[in-house]
Amino acid sequence: MTNKTRFIWHNFDSISKEQLYDVLSLRQRVFIIEQDCFYEDLDYSDQKANHLLLYKDNKLIGYSRVFAPGIKYDAASIGRIVTDLGFRGKGYGKDITQESIQFLKNNFPGSDISISAQYRLVDFYEDLGFEREGSVYLEDDIDHIKMTLKANK
Repeated sequence: MTNKTRFIWHNFDSISKEQLYDVLSLRQRVFIIEQDCFYEDLDYSDQKANHLLLYKDNKLIGYSRVFAPGIKYDAASIGRIVTDLGFRGKGYGKDITQESIQFLKNNFPGSDISISAQYRLVDFYEDLGFEREGSVYLEDDIDHIKMTLKANK
């Protein structure tokens, strides 16, 4: 084992069936099973997203999907940020989020970046420059809050 990590970007047309299966499996394990949240993860938005896959050796350990402005929010956006349970607490979530931010800044300069953050992660996102917007709301029985990273940050 080399202990090497690597980011791979794909749009929906370029992601392989195996990679897509890895992504959906990871999202299901964390967002549905681990968080005990019965919801429809397959929301027909993956086709409009760019997908960031983080591999350690040959195992998918992290993921996010990003959207151009005007798809999820008026601003560009990031969603489904996830790290495999066995790899948390090592900075991979921060790496995934920063890589996603950089992708959006490079491809949509001047656009703010919005997220629907689980409220328990507000401090994590504030440390990355996101600011709270509005009130806490319930999404799939989990407290969330809209947060935005302003384009000038």
